[in-house]
Amino acid sequence: MSIPVSSFIRFYAVTRFTRLFILTVMAVVFAAHNSSALPLTISIDASKSLRSDPVASQAIDDARVLLRSSFPRAVVTGDAHACRVRIVLPDVTANRDLCIPGPSERPYLCTAVPDASYRWRSNKQRGTIRLSLSAVSPEGVAAGLYGLLQEKLGFRFYHPRESIIPTHDNWPLPERFTFAASPRFEKRGFHLHTQHPIELTEQLCNPLHPNAFEDVKAYIDWLARNGQNTFQFFLLREVDRNTWPTHARSIVEYAHRRGIRCGIEVSLSMIQQQAFQLITLLRPYPSYQRQVDQTLAWLFQAPWDYLSLDVTLGEHLPFLDKLLPDVQMHIEQQVEKRYGARLMYATHVICSKDGTKVRRPKLPNSGIMIHTVMCYSASEAKAPVYGNQNQRFMLEAATAESKRRETWYWPESSYWVGFDTSVPLLLLPYLDARWSDIETMSDLGVSGHLTFSSGWEWGYWLTDWSIARWSWRLEDNGRVRPTSPLSRLAELNKDRELQRLMGEALVLQNRYLKEKELLRFMAALTPFSELPHPFNKPFQPEPTFRYGWLLNGATAAEAAEALAQPVTDLETYALRMGEVVDLLERRIERLSAAGHIGETETKLLSEFERGLRVTALRASHRALTLRALLAKREEHAHKRDHSHGSSPLLARARLLRQQAQMLVQRQEANYRYPLDQIARRRVSMTAYPFGYLYPASRLFFWEREEEQVAHERFDALFMNLWDVSRTLGVGSLLFR
Repeated sequence: MSIPVSSFIRFYAVTRFTRLFILTVMAVVFAAHNSSALPLTISIDASKSLRSDPVASQAIDDARVLLRSSFPRAVVTGDAHACRVRIVLPDVTANRDLCIPGPSERPYLCTAVPDASYRWRSNKQRGTIRLSLSAVSPEGVAAGLYGLLQEKLGFRFYHPRESIIPTHDNWPLPERFTFAASPRFEKRGFHLHTQHPIELTEQLCNPLHPNAFEDVKAYIDWLARNGQNTFQFFLLREVDRNTWPTHARSIVEYAHRRGIRCGIEVSLSMIQQQAFQLITLLRPYPSYQRQVDQTLAWLFQAPWDYLSLDVTLGEHLPFLDKLLPDVQMHIEQQVEKRYGARLMYATHVICSKDGTKVRRPKLPNSGIMIHTVMCYSASEAKAPVYGNQNQRFMLEAATAESKRRETWYWPESSYWVGFDTSVPLLLLPYLDARWSDIETMSDLGVSGHLTFSSGWEWGYWLTDWSIARWSWRLEDNGRVRPTSPLSRLAELNKDRELQRLMGEALVLQNRYLKEKELLRFMAALTPFSELPHPFNKPFQPEPTFRYGWLLNGATAAEAAEALAQPVTDLETYALRMGEVVDLLERRIERLSAAGHIGETETKLLSEFERGLRVTALRASHRALTLRALLAKREEHAHKRDHSHGSSPLLARARLLRQQAQMLVQRQEANYRYPLDQIARRRVSMTAYPFGYLYPASRLFFWEREEEQVAHERFDALFMNLWDVSRTLGVGSLLFR
C-alpha cells in the first residue's frame, strides 16, 4: 500500500513542528535552570553621604556580614550594577536636633532624639526585586535594616552573645509587600543594675577585666540590633579613678556611633551596695558643693548624655533631699548648664516616712524615672513589695509627671537578691506585667522606657528581648502586627501545642504565684526579714508571720491556719506545673526529632522547660520544709523523736533538692558567660563576693531552709551568705 505524497508532507511538517516545540521547551527549561543556578546577588545601595554617617555605616556593614552568614551561596555587595535583590537606602543626613515629638507638643524641655521610624516597600522591576527604605534619619536607616533582618528574614537577636541566623538558599520574601515600624517611646533602652554581680558589672566598671570593652561593645550591638537608643548602668564606689574615665569614654563614643545615648547612675551619698557617691556625707570639708563640682568634672571626662541621681541614703534609710536640698539643686543645675546633659531623678517604691509617696527633682528641666519592681505591673491591685499593697502610686506619679517634665518608665525585668534567678525561679509573669505596662505607659505618653535589668540567664533574656520588641509598633501591609506576653517566645517555634503549653504555664504562675501569693513562700527570705523589730524592713513578698513564732509562739490552731492553705496551694501548683512541663518536654523532643526545630531552638526551649521544672520542684520542696516545721511542733508538744515526722519530711526535701541540683548543672552548661564569673565565689567590685548565680549553683536557699528547720534557727546570722558590712557600707559615710 502506497502513502500519498500529500500525507507524507503533512506528517513531516507536524513532526518538524513537534521537534521545534520540544526543543524550545527544553531551551526554556535549560535557561531557567541556568538562571536559578546563578548565584543570588543581594546589593545594599547607599549614598556616599549616608555611608559617611557612623550610625548608618555601622549598621550597613553589620547587615552585610549578617546577610552573608544567612545566604552562604549568595553574593552580598553594595551598589551592584546587576543583582536579583536590591536593597535601596535613602540619602538622609543626621539631624541631631530633631526632637520627637516636637517641642510644640510637649510643654517642657524634651531630650532631642532622631526619629527612627521607617517603612519598607518591595516590588519587582525588570527581573530585580527592589526593597526601598523610607526613613528621615541615619538612626531610622539602622533600625530599618535590623528590622528587616529580625522581623522579616527570621534573624533572632535574643542575647548579646547569641543570635539565631537563618540559612537561606533563595530570597524568601514575597516580591510585593510593605513593612513599617515606629517607636512607641522616644527613648528605649536598658539600665544594667551593676550593683548586683551580673554579667557585665565588672566589664563596665573595671577596664582591666579580661575582654571588658569587647563584652560591653557586644551588648551595645545587641541594643542597636533591637532598635534601642538608650543605655545606662550604676557606677560602683571602688572604680579606679585613674583608669576608668578613658574606658568610659570609649564606651560612650562607641555607643554614640551605634545611635545609643548613654547615661550613668550615681548616688548623692548612698551607703549601701557599693554605690558611687558624689559626696562623702560626714566629711563636709571641702564643702559639699565643691565635692560635687570635683566629682562631676571627673565623671564628665566621658560625654554622658544623662546622669541619673539617687538621693536616698539607702533602702529604708532617709532621703537626703530634705537634709541637703541646696546640694541636690546644685547637682541638677550643673549637669544641665555646665555639661549639657539631662539629669534624671531616680525614684523608688519605698515611700517616705513623711507620707510623700514619690519624691521629685528640684528643677523643672530635670527628668524623672518612675520605678516599679519585680514581676508586678504598675496597675495591678495586689503587689506586696517593700511593704506596699500595690504600685499604683507610681502610675499616678507617671500620669502627673509626664505632663510637666521628661518622664521615663523604669520597671524591672528581674530582681535577684533572693527573689528569682538566685533561688532559682523562672517567673513568666514578668512577661505579662511588662507587656501590660508598655501598653499602659505608651497610651499615657511617657517619653521613655528604660528597663531595669539584673541578669539574663534562666530564661530572663527573653524578658529583655521581648521588651525591646514591644517598644516598637510594627505594620505588615498596613495592618498592625499584634503582640502578647508570649509573642517573642512564639517566634522561636510556630507549633501551636508548644505555644498552648507555654500559655498554660503562664496562667498557672499568675494564678498560684501572684493571685494566691505563693511568691511569699517561693522566694527566699532576705536577711532583714529575720532581724528583730524595727530592723525587719520589708523588701520582696514574704509570709505575714515569722517562722520562729510559728515554731515556738503560735498555738497549734494558729500554726495550722497559717500554713494549711499555702502548703496545699504549693503542692497543687507543683503537681499541675509538673504535668505541663512533662508535656512540654515531650513536645520539644518530638519536634526536635522530626527536624521541625533546629539545635539552637531546641536548646532555648529546653532552657524554659528546665526553668519551669525547677520552679515546680521548688514549690514541692517548700511544701515539705513547711510540713516538717509543723511536724517539729508536734514532736515538741508530745515529746516525740524527730524520726516520727520531721526527719522523714526533711529527707524527702533533700532528695528533691538533689534532683533539682542536677537540672541546675545541666542549665549551667549553657550559661553564656564563664561560670567562674557569674556562678562561683570570686572577688567582686559589688557588695557580693560571688557571681549573681552562685546561690543558684548550690541551691543555697533550699538547703538553708532545710537546715533552719532541722536546727530550729530562724535568725539572720544562721548560714549567712551575705557580707553584711560590705552591703551596708557604713564606712562610706567617712571614706570613699
